[in-house]
Amino acid sequence: MADKGISIVISTGTEEKMVMLGVLTQTAVNLGMPLRIFVTGTALPLFLKGGYEKDAIVPKGFEDYMKQLREGLRKIKFEGWHALLQNSVKDGDVKVYVCSLMSSALNLQKKDLDPMVEDIVGATNFMIQSAENQIIML
Repeated sequence: MADKGISIVISTGTEEKMVMLGVLTQTAVNLGMPLRIFVTGTALPLFLKGGYEKDAIVPKGFEDYMKQLREGLRKIKFEGWHALLQNSVKDGDVKVYVCSLMSSALNLQKKDLDPMVEDIVGATNFMIQSAENQIIML
């Protein structure tokens, strides 16, 4: 569709943001758009090996809403954010990067991360790769 891509910075590992990440990623692939994802903050634990198997953070005060959303997503057979992202990485021009500052602070190495993670990079590297892209913050 377009030469211009998008870049997503995901810094909060709340369930609704992870769902949105999966949906936006799949949409970018369907539109033929290159996509770069920068994972930081409380989203990082979900990108550890097996991290997606743990429940994402439920925002305080939204427990009932998130329970209702989770049940609704099950009813419509939503694959889950991780499956969408994993398929998108396999099928499209999608690269997932983890923040080097957060990784250093948590003493994480690439071997600790989900196999779909391309690399651990700094914000400068990510911004250079995203210079021509529209940037979305989640």
